[in-house]
Amino acid sequence: MKALIKKITAGPIKIVNRIVLGIYLNLVKKKAEGIQEMNLKNKRLLVISPHQDDEILGCGCLIKKALEQNCTVKCIYISDGSQSLSYVLSPEALAELRKVEAKELAKSMGMDEPVFMDCPDCNVDYNDMETAKKIAEVIESYKPDVILIPYFLDGHKDHTATSGIFIAAAKMLKNHKQFELYCYEINSPISVYGISHYVDCSGYFESKKEALKFYGSQIMSFESIFEMNKLNRIIAGTDEGAELFTKVDLDSYEMAYEKYNKNNQVYSCFRQMYSIYFMILAYFRGLTIKKEVAVFQNIGVASVGRKDSSGKGIALN
Repeated sequence: MKALIKKITAGPIKIVNRIVLGIYLNLVKKKAEGIQEMNLKNKRLLVISPHQDDEILGCGCLIKKALEQNCTVKCIYISDGSQSLSYVLSPEALAELRKVEAKELAKSMGMDEPVFMDCPDCNVDYNDMETAKKIAEVIESYKPDVILIPYFLDGHKDHTATSGIFIAAAKMLKNHKQFELYCYEINSPISVYGISHYVDCSGYFESKKEALKFYGSQIMSFESIFEMNKLNRIIAGTDEGAELFTKVDLDSYEMAYEKYNKNNQVYSCFRQMYSIYFMILAYFRGLTIKKEVAVFQNIGVASVGRKDSSGKGIALN
């Protein structure tokens, strides 16, 4: 009966989501007039993903476009994925399968061999210095021009913990400290106040869907993520949709992380956008803190393009 009710109400729910969120995004889109399209050409990208599939959910179109523009892309997976939903597999078997899926995806898309940290799924320790050390070693070896991490204002504690581990890893770097740092959204959208860059997804949604099919072990529906990507066209001014990012300075990001994510509990302020039935709630829950953090970091549209002599973004007074 529950499945039947969902099937009947899915269409109307989608329409309500598009109307409500569409009206809101049209009202606030002027706040994002300064966002820029990401320049990906000929760069080395490192995507740090909490789980196997988060890299596609947050950066699937970016990865596809980057590979087409002569970029090199490598993924680091933080958790082992063992606690994903499965009706038949044990956690151990699921972890091994998800690792195989990630490797097959990388090979199919033309990415570099991925790296697995194998942290316990749903229990990633934001103070895991051993994992931070391993990540630092990958960065030193791979020497990326761009690093992408999930924004710490997210509804999953593994996603927020990933930022803590990365911040620790960055402090360990000795020979490779110059890179652009971007945060991507997964299941709690970056608000209009925090957006600085976008990737145009027009013509790339099918590629993103095909990439997600490699994760056949994941039985959760991600339709809501695609619905949000399509609504992002209102903010980015694209034809079909967009993935949104915020470019951050590592020092200000660390300060914000330490101020707003004590004991890795900020995730409880948000609702995960993994269902079309919670899209509106997921977008607006925690919006106040997202705006506050954007102001604290001086990121987003107000600071796009403002540079210091080193070429890094600087805070506005």
